[in-house]
Amino acid sequence: MKQKNPAEATRLDDAARAGWLYYVAGNTQDEIARKLGVSRQSAQRLVSLAVSERLVKVRLDHPIAHCMELSSRVSDRFGLQSCEVVPSDPDAPSSPIGIAQAAAAEMERHFSSRQPRIIAFGTGRTLRACVDQLPAMDCPQHRIVSLLGNMMSDGSASAYNVII
Repeated sequence: MKQKNPAEATRLDDAARAGWLYYVAGNTQDEIARKLGVSRQSAQRLVSLAVSERLVKVRLDHPIAHCMELSSRVSDRFGLQSCEVVPSDPDAPSSPIGIAQAAAAEMERHFSSRQPRIIAFGTGRTLRACVDQLPAMDCPQHRIVSLLGNMMSDGSASAYNVII
Protein backbone atom coordinates (compact mmCIF):
# COMPACT_ATOMS: atom_id res chain seq x y z
CA MET A 1 0.00 0.00 0.00
CA LYS A 2 1.28 3.44 -0.95
CA GLN A 3 2.43 5.66 1.95
CA LYS A 4 0.33 8.79 2.44
CA ASN A 5 1.89 12.11 3.38
CA PRO A 6 1.09 13.27 6.95
CA ALA A 7 -1.56 15.84 5.90
CA GLU A 8 -3.30 13.27 3.70
CA ALA A 9 -3.16 10.65 6.45
CA THR A 10 -4.65 13.12 8.96
CA ARG A 11 -7.45 13.96 6.49
CA LEU A 12 -8.23 10.25 6.07
CA ASP A 13 -8.24 9.84 9.86
CA ASP A 14 -10.76 12.69 10.10
CA ALA A 15 -12.80 11.12 7.29
CA ALA A 16 -12.81 7.79 9.13
CA ARG A 17 -13.99 9.55 12.31
CA ALA A 18 -16.72 11.38 10.38
CA GLY A 19 -17.75 8.18 8.64
CA TRP A 20 -17.96 6.32 11.93
CA LEU A 21 -19.94 9.12 13.58
CA TYR A 22 -22.38 9.24 10.67
CA TYR A 23 -22.87 5.58 9.70
CA VAL A 24 -22.24 3.79 12.99
CA ALA A 25 -23.14 6.29 15.72
CA GLY A 26 -25.99 7.82 13.70
CA ASN A 27 -24.91 11.45 14.17
CA THR A 28 -26.18 14.22 11.90
CA GLN A 29 -23.72 16.28 9.88
CA ASP A 30 -24.27 19.18 12.30
CA GLU A 31 -23.38 16.93 15.25
CA ILE A 32 -20.30 15.64 13.45
CA ALA A 33 -19.19 19.20 12.69
CA ARG A 34 -19.54 20.15 16.34
CA LYS A 35 -17.70 17.04 17.59
CA LEU A 36 -14.83 17.41 15.11
CA GLY A 37 -14.66 21.20 15.38
CA VAL A 38 -15.28 21.81 11.66
CA SER A 39 -18.00 23.45 9.58
CA ARG A 40 -21.06 21.46 8.50
CA GLN A 41 -19.81 21.58 4.90
CA SER A 42 -16.44 20.16 5.99
CA ALA A 43 -18.20 17.40 7.91
CA GLN A 44 -20.22 16.59 4.78
CA ARG A 45 -17.03 16.47 2.68
CA LEU A 46 -15.32 14.23 5.25
CA VAL A 47 -18.23 11.77 5.20
CA SER A 48 -18.11 11.77 1.37
CA LEU A 49 -14.35 11.22 1.49
CA ALA A 50 -14.82 8.24 3.81
CA VAL A 51 -17.17 6.70 1.24
CA SER A 52 -15.04 7.53 -1.82
CA GLU A 53 -11.88 6.14 -0.15
CA ARG A 54 -13.83 2.97 0.68
CA LEU A 55 -13.35 3.44 4.40
CA VAL A 56 -17.08 2.78 4.84
CA LYS A 57 -18.53 -0.59 3.92
CA VAL A 58 -22.22 -1.29 4.28
CA ARG A 59 -23.62 -4.73 4.95
CA LEU A 60 -27.32 -5.32 4.96
CA ASP A 61 -28.40 -8.31 7.05
CA HIS A 62 -31.99 -8.71 5.95
CA PRO A 63 -33.84 -11.06 3.59
CA ILE A 64 -34.44 -8.16 1.20
CA ALA A 65 -30.69 -7.97 0.55
CA HIS A 66 -30.77 -11.51 -0.87
CA CYS A 67 -33.80 -10.57 -2.98
CA MET A 68 -31.98 -7.56 -4.42
CA GLU A 69 -28.93 -9.69 -5.27
CA LEU A 70 -31.13 -12.31 -6.93
CA SER A 71 -32.99 -9.60 -8.88
CA SER A 72 -29.70 -8.34 -10.25
CA ARG A 73 -28.57 -11.83 -11.26
CA VAL A 74 -31.89 -12.62 -12.98
CA SER A 75 -31.82 -9.28 -14.82
CA ASP A 76 -28.26 -9.90 -16.01
CA ARG A 77 -28.89 -13.49 -17.05
CA PHE A 78 -32.04 -12.81 -19.06
CA GLY A 79 -31.29 -9.26 -20.22
CA LEU A 80 -34.26 -7.78 -18.38
CA GLN A 81 -34.77 -4.04 -18.05
CA SER A 82 -36.43 -4.53 -14.69
CA CYS A 83 -36.78 -7.38 -12.21
CA GLU A 84 -37.83 -7.38 -8.59
CA VAL A 85 -37.67 -10.42 -6.33
CA VAL A 86 -39.69 -10.05 -3.15
CA PRO A 87 -39.65 -12.15 0.03
CA SER A 88 -42.62 -14.28 1.00
CA ASP A 89 -44.21 -14.75 4.39
CA PRO A 90 -42.57 -17.87 5.93
CA ASP A 91 -45.89 -18.71 7.60
CA ALA A 92 -47.80 -18.46 4.29
CA PRO A 93 -45.34 -19.16 1.44
CA SER A 94 -48.11 -19.49 -1.16
CA SER A 95 -49.63 -16.11 -0.29
CA PRO A 96 -49.35 -13.66 -3.19
CA ILE A 97 -49.26 -10.56 -0.94
CA GLY A 98 -45.53 -9.77 -1.34
CA ILE A 99 -45.59 -9.92 -5.11
CA ALA A 100 -48.99 -8.23 -5.16
CA GLN A 101 -47.65 -5.19 -3.31
CA ALA A 102 -44.52 -4.95 -5.47
CA ALA A 103 -46.47 -5.37 -8.71
CA ALA A 104 -49.11 -2.86 -7.58
CA ALA A 105 -46.36 -0.27 -7.03
CA GLU A 106 -45.07 -0.94 -10.57
CA MET A 107 -48.60 -0.74 -12.00
CA GLU A 108 -49.22 2.52 -10.16
CA ARG A 109 -46.03 3.95 -11.67
CA HIS A 110 -47.32 3.16 -15.16
CA PHE A 111 -50.85 4.38 -14.43
CA SER A 112 -49.48 7.67 -13.04
CA SER A 113 -47.87 8.47 -16.39
CA ARG A 114 -49.46 11.40 -18.18
CA GLN A 115 -48.47 9.89 -21.53
CA PRO A 116 -51.41 7.80 -22.87
CA ARG A 117 -50.70 4.08 -22.84
CA ILE A 118 -52.46 0.90 -23.77
CA ILE A 119 -52.05 -1.44 -20.82
CA ALA A 120 -52.91 -5.11 -21.24
CA PHE A 121 -53.68 -7.55 -18.45
CA GLY A 122 -54.04 -11.27 -18.20
CA THR A 123 -55.93 -13.08 -15.53
CA GLY A 124 -55.22 -15.08 -12.40
CA ARG A 125 -55.25 -15.07 -8.63
CA THR A 126 -51.88 -13.33 -8.21
CA LEU A 127 -52.64 -10.63 -10.77
CA ARG A 128 -56.03 -10.06 -9.14
CA ALA A 129 -54.25 -9.66 -5.77
CA CYS A 130 -51.99 -7.03 -7.39
CA VAL A 131 -54.95 -5.02 -8.65
CA ASP A 132 -56.61 -5.26 -5.22
CA GLN A 133 -53.52 -3.49 -3.77
CA LEU A 134 -53.87 -0.49 -6.10
CA PRO A 135 -55.41 2.73 -4.81
CA ALA A 136 -58.37 4.16 -6.71
CA MET A 137 -56.96 6.12 -9.62
CA ASP A 138 -58.48 8.28 -12.34
CA CYS A 139 -56.50 7.59 -15.52
CA PRO A 140 -58.67 8.51 -18.52
CA GLN A 141 -55.58 8.89 -20.73
CA HIS A 142 -54.97 5.12 -20.70
CA ARG A 143 -56.77 2.21 -22.32
CA ILE A 144 -56.93 -1.06 -20.42
CA VAL A 145 -57.41 -4.23 -22.45
CA SER A 146 -57.64 -7.92 -21.65
CA LEU A 147 -55.06 -10.32 -23.06
CA LEU A 148 -57.45 -13.20 -22.49
CA GLY A 149 -61.00 -13.22 -23.77
CA ASN A 150 -62.51 -15.41 -21.10
CA MET A 151 -66.05 -14.03 -20.95
CA MET A 152 -68.64 -16.76 -20.76
CA SER A 153 -71.46 -16.84 -23.28
CA ASP A 154 -73.83 -15.55 -20.58
CA GLY A 155 -71.62 -12.47 -20.02
CA SER A 156 -70.15 -13.69 -16.73
CA ALA A 157 -66.45 -13.73 -15.94
CA SER A 158 -64.11 -15.40 -13.50
CA ALA A 159 -63.55 -13.62 -10.19
CA TYR A 160 -59.86 -13.54 -11.16
CA ASN A 161 -60.44 -11.69 -14.44
CA VAL A 162 -58.58 -8.47 -13.68
CA ILE A 163 -60.33 -6.37 -16.33
CA ILE A 164 -63.73 -7.08 -14.76
